Amino acid sequence: MSIAAVSVLATATVLIAKNDKRTGLVFDNQSSQTVFLGDGSGVTAATGISLPAGEKFIQTATAIVPGKDPYFYFGAWYGIVAASTADVRVLELVTNR
Repeated sequence: MSIAAVSVLATATVLIAKNDKRTGLVFDNQSSQTVFLGDGSGVTAATGISLPAGEKFIQTATAIVPGKDPYFYFGAWYGIVAASTADVRVLELVTNR
């Protein structure tokens, strides 16, 4: 398990790197503005998944075998804000297998 505090900028910011051993992920938007999430450095406010102020995004794997869940995203996640910065906490759960 790892926990990180990330300052999300008005340019695409890496929230967490790719990890094939990831089994769970939580983004906690602790700022007063919306953060937009995406799977690449091209994420924008228009293309990202909105994570409103004070909200959480939770992803959990369903497969027993790490890296083999076809519905779980193991790649890097990026975030962006329309202006200024936002504080996002990132919790990643991983398997030891």
